Amino acid sequence: MVTIEDYVLHGTDAQKAYLQGLTWPQVVGAVVDRAGDAIAVFDGPHTYRWRDWWTAAGQLAAGLHAFGIQKGDVVAVYLPNSWEFLVAHLGIAWVGAVMLPLHLAHGEHELRALLERVDARLIIMTAEWRGKNYRALGEALETPDRRVIWVGPSLADDLRWEGFMGSRHMSVPLARLDPNDPFVLLASSGTASSRPKICLHSHDGLLSNAWAAARDGKYQLQDVIISASPFSHAFGLLSVHLSAVTGHAMALLPYWDVSLLSERVQASRASVLFAVPAQLRDLVDQGPSLTLREVRTGGAAVPADLVEDVRRHLQAGVIVQWGMTEVGAGCYTRPDDDADVASRSVGRPCRGAEVRVVENGRDVEPGQLGELWYRSPYQFRGYYRDPELSRQIVDDEGWIHTGDLAQMNPDGTVQYRGRRTELINRGGLKFSALEVESLLTDLPGVSQLAVIAQPDRRLGERALLVVALKPGTRLELTDVRDHLAQKQLAKYKWPEELVVLNRLPTTPSGKIARARLEEAVRTVQKGWSDAVSGN
Repeated sequence: MVTIEDYVLHGTDAQKAYLQGLTWPQVVGAVVDRAGDAIAVFDGPHTYRWRDWWTAAGQLAAGLHAFGIQKGDVVAVYLPNSWEFLVAHLGIAWVGAVMLPLHLAHGEHELRALLERVDARLIIMTAEWRGKNYRALGEALETPDRRVIWVGPSLADDLRWEGFMGSRHMSVPLARLDPNDPFVLLASSGTASSRPKICLHSHDGLLSNAWAAARDGKYQLQDVIISASPFSHAFGLLSVHLSAVTGHAMALLPYWDVSLLSERVQASRASVLFAVPAQLRDLVDQGPSLTLREVRTGGAAVPADLVEDVRRHLQAGVIVQWGMTEVGAGCYTRPDDDADVASRSVGRPCRGAEVRVVENGRDVEPGQLGELWYRSPYQFRGYYRDPELSRQIVDDEGWIHTGDLAQMNPDGTVQYRGRRTELINRGGLKFSALEVESLLTDLPGVSQLAVIAQPDRRLGERALLVVALKPGTRLELTDVRDHLAQKQLAKYKWPEELVVLNRLPTTPSGKIARARLEEAVRTVQKGWSDAVSGN
């Protein structure tokens, strides 16, 4: 059972004033009372009202209660962005249980580590998805203490979604929830170890973060939000909470496909898109005819040229956001900012939050590079069942030592400079891989790229560029160097080796999975070495 007693809500009393005292059933219930017959969800040919969402969640809650799920139990959800995901999100909270969203990109190894870590009682899981049957995976994850509820076609003797939803004559009262109660467990992006980092968030933390983002973002009453980011990721889940705290409708995109996005946007008249930079590149390159008011992007570095391309091709305003699973929406630009703010920064902290840029324990001057420290009333309560790791990341004053490099601009906006682990030290001259990547994003013929450090016997480290190319294109290292010379980048930062892969590995949130990428590069280099030696 998950409880909050062993976790400390960090932050000052002034920060805590920004918490709104919200719980998830309270937020959705308020919209139902105010506008229950308004459309809440566009899901392809189906539309659902706010009252439909509430009713379906109550039916699921009755099934969960009959199964024995109690307050504090963990229920995992392994579903795409779908109506069933939304119903599960509300139904689980209805009985006071805690939701663990699981990325569909995870395999048995990652899933087992997460489920065992949190002692999940149930998994609400897709039986079939995009032609793939998940029955064998589900059976492998079941134990005497953990069962699977199947969504979609399954065997007659299985626990099925329809059965849980079929008890229409049953009802269960809403659990007595405190805003400080556990709400969602979110696995930190890229988790794939026997000791996964799982962030514990309260109802009030996540929902007040959405409340703050809604007010800073000045969302309009007629907005319809569509997320290309999975709801199992903090960025995608923010879109759900943002819709509810504002009472706006949302359109569902079950998987990333530019044509499907175009169809859903036109059918629902969606006006706000949540998408990571890689997805925006696809939109710009494939050029669909879309009319959007705003694009909100984050989850990875956002190069200045991409911001300008999105504005030009989609005729939309761009909100650039920095966040972490630990903090949710941390910093972001505002709609009223000058156009160049989104091209050169991740904006300012969410209202009620604070940032520092620190090196060797001291705040650095604007323009100087350091580690980004962040403190917010909305941040996570700690890593689940891992107080030692929580203390390593969060100090006694509540500051999260993010491990991200940043510098403050004189106007108070923050420039994101990548992870500290992405800093390359070439003979004592240090530079950020992100800086080089940002200047190469418009390199012709490149669909994905990353700059990583390579060991060097003399210099310690040197830069290596890894790319995936568009069909029918070629790239030489001289092309890369000519491109960077035109942009007047110092020569010591230029990549000194080029590796071409079919595709660069990514995390479920769309970021480059650097550990897997480095392993892929080592494999390629070993192949070169073996070929030279005749092995």
